Amino acid sequence: MSSIEVFKTNVSGKRNALYLIGEMNAIFPNHKISIDLDDRDKVLRVESKKGKVKTPEVIKLLKQRNFHCEVLK
Repeated sequence: MSSIEVFKTNVSGKRNALYLIGEMNAIFPNHKISIDLDDRDKVLRVESKKGKVKTPEVIKLLKQRNFHCEVLK
């Protein structure tokens, strides 16, 4: 069973997005991760191919790297 979580962030610039996606791919290997820099909410989309997305861990990872991250409602 897969799950998807969508986050509002303040990630700006392709370099930052690629850096974060690389970091997240290493930590969450069975996930599909993307950041939409064109969206006003700089949407981070995380899809877990197996099990639930570890939402608190995703938020913590971005905050540790000085980015804002919250679940988009």
